[in-house]
Amino acid sequence: MAESVGPILHVIVVGFHHKKGCQVEYSFPPLVPGTPNECPLGWKYLPTLALPDGSHNYDEDTVYFHLPSLNDPKRTVYGISCFRQIPVEKLKNRTSDITRGTVQKSVCVLSTLPLYGHIQVKMALITHAYFDEGDFSKVSLLEDTYHHLNSCMSTESQIPPQIFVGNYKINKILQSLNILL
Repeated sequence: MAESVGPILHVIVVGFHHKKGCQVEYSFPPLVPGTPNECPLGWKYLPTLALPDGSHNYDEDTVYFHLPSLNDPKRTVYGISCFRQIPVEKLKNRTSDITRGTVQKSVCVLSTLPLYGHIQVKMALITHAYFDEGDFSKVSLLEDTYHHLNSCMSTESQIPPQIFVGNYKINKILQSLNILL
């Protein structure tokens, strides 16, 4: 995993394939260096967490989850995933693997900080723009998002303490659970 310059580790697209299930379709930077869609063994459940079972019942929603850090087992990685489902008629670039009437994907951010609400507001807009493009092969928006989020939150001192209100107790609980495990 590449070293991040800010709290945002990755921006990821997870899609639902009718034969393979949920799978990582794209990640910036790559989750595994040299491969844009491979998932590290320690995060093998990432696709299912980012695009949960039953999400096909909703046009759009957001889920929050956490993963163990791949570098330090005592640390947590926080996930924010905005998923959508649109009819294939809205796609400008329909690939051969799209065989159903709708396309279901999530745009997910992995962060070292539990900035759920702050990131979710931005990612809801990004996810809409990504889907509205109608061509999922155009990923420059996702790379720009990674760089923009990290530049906005490059150090904890730049992040107003109000953002952490409500997350403090959750973070303490997660830390105590990691100690117990």
